[in-house]
Amino acid sequence: MKRGPIAVWFSVALTIFVLGIWAGSKLGAEFAVYQCRRQQQEQGTLSAAERAHLNLLFSELDSIQTLHIYVVSTRHDKKLNKTCLLNEISGLEDLEHKTGAQQIRPAVDLDLGLAYVDASMAEQQDNNEKLAAGYMKSAQSLFQSLGWHDYSEETLRHVARAELDWWNPEPQKEEPRK
Repeated sequence: MKRGPIAVWFSVALTIFVLGIWAGSKLGAEFAVYQCRRQQQEQGTLSAAERAHLNLLFSELDSIQTLHIYVVSTRHDKKLNKTCLLNEISGLEDLEHKTGAQQIRPAVDLDLGLAYVDASMAEQQDNNEKLAAGYMKSAQSLFQSLGWHDYSEETLRHVARAELDWWNPEPQKEEPRK
């Protein structure tokens, strides 16, 4: 049986294609191993103590977010929200005084300041003006220590409302169809 030139060229092309796939898979696997080892070496520059400290900081940041999520998720239940706000303030105050978490102190202070403003607004709604003023003064001193130029009550309330609205946007109303 005689083969035509097309069949020969097709066989050659098929062989090149298969060899290309085989070589590509081998090179790809080697490249993946190289990248993995390189990344491990870069991460390996931290000592075990430094890695543990970094994991502690990440854990503390996660705790901050969890406390805030509890507050936001209970926003529409006044009593439960107040309890969660007080828990958030207590947790953030404890975290603020931890010696190992000084690197994330500005983040803690920011969230604590926002929690004080939220507590102030909640107390103001319950007509506890004295307690509301105390929370607001605490928030203002924290924001002043963070270097804010405008830490007035109006500005802080606006920032706290914007933060709450970001976490819990109101559902948009649909327009009627024509």
